[in-house]
Amino acid sequence: MSTITIEVDEELLARARQLADAREMTVPEMLERLLRVMSQPPMRRSDLPPLTRQALGMLPPMTDEQVEKILDEERTRKYGP
Repeated sequence: MSTITIEVDEELLARARQLADAREMTVPEMLERLLRVMSQPPMRRSDLPPLTRQALGMLPPMTDEQVEKILDEERTRKYGP
């Protein structure tokens, strides 16, 4: 594993420590997690589940029956028939 050194304002470092403490991790662990997330390729809209796309306004409105069908399909996929 490599080591990096950065310089930050004391106030920023204090806020970062508070944030890390609230998440029960260290500042280096929090920064590593941030870098992992930020380095992921962007998610395409087509990668999102239908209900998420619906919630984001990317699909036309669905009927209750359509929503129930999608939920049933996802339950079956996750838990089996």
